[in-house]
Amino acid sequence: MALRLDYLARETGQNLIRNWLLSVATVLIVTVSLTLLGITVLVGIFGLNNAFIRWNNDVSFIVYMNSTATQEQIDAVAKDLDASPQVDEVEYFDQEKSYELYQKIFKDDAASIGDILKPGELPTSFRVKPSNPDAEIVKQLANTFRPKEAVYNVDFPDEAVRQLQSAGKQLRSWLFLGVAALLAASVVLIFITIQTAVFSRRREIEVMRLVGATNWFIRVPFVVEGIIQGLIGGLVASGITFILAKAWQGAGESMGDSLLSRFVWESGQLNGTLFALVLLGSVVGAIGSLISVTWYLRG
Repeated sequence: MALRLDYLARETGQNLIRNWLLSVATVLIVTVSLTLLGITVLVGIFGLNNAFIRWNNDVSFIVYMNSTATQEQIDAVAKDLDASPQVDEVEYFDQEKSYELYQKIFKDDAASIGDILKPGELPTSFRVKPSNPDAEIVKQLANTFRPKEAVYNVDFPDEAVRQLQSAGKQLRSWLFLGVAALLAASVVLIFITIQTAVFSRRREIEVMRLVGATNWFIRVPFVVEGIIQGLIGGLVASGITFILAKAWQGAGESMGDSLLSRFVWESGQLNGTLFALVLLGSVVGAIGSLISVTWYLRG
């Protein structure tokens, strides 16, 4: 039995109109699910990843020299740092530059702390930015400079870095589980909606089967109905996600240098996410409706 486009459009439209309240509810739930998915992907995956990339670029350790270190000893440490393939950038802080940094840090406590030390009393140091920001690798690199001559100490917040990186990995894992749960919930919702539509037309379906209609002929209008519901939900979710993403960007400009201001994404990532929401809505609708009709027609 051939499937005509006018039949397909008529049957699909009747199903949507006949169960319009349930269809609207389905579109709303799919919209909410996909919107949450879009925000999760932007903020929790792209934003978090970009935030860690920027934060990792700031991960460094400091090599403090003894106050009695000679210029030859300082030059030797500088040469070793420049020669190391694991070092990306090195900045030397002489006593004058260290004093400027000291005053900047304690500018609000000038009366009690800021004026205690004089420019010549601060040790010189090297601010080192590693090429690989992994906490364990940076720790090993920092430890190689501790025993060098005239080095007073090497400061690296290894435990804090390791904990933050571990927390980021765990957060990503939970976010991926949340994404999977949202997709599964959307499929189940489409399944229930189409199952209700099929059940309301069970007598018509039985008659169609008696006159020789194939299961695929019966299945297609319901599958198209599910695709339309998912597609509309995906389009609305894409629009809401776009608005929220722009609002987040606008708010981020007023956050200064806070951690949340680093949760950003590129335009390509945003466009890809919006397209994926529309595509996912259609796929979720197709999968849910196909499973539902196949379940009903299995006998």
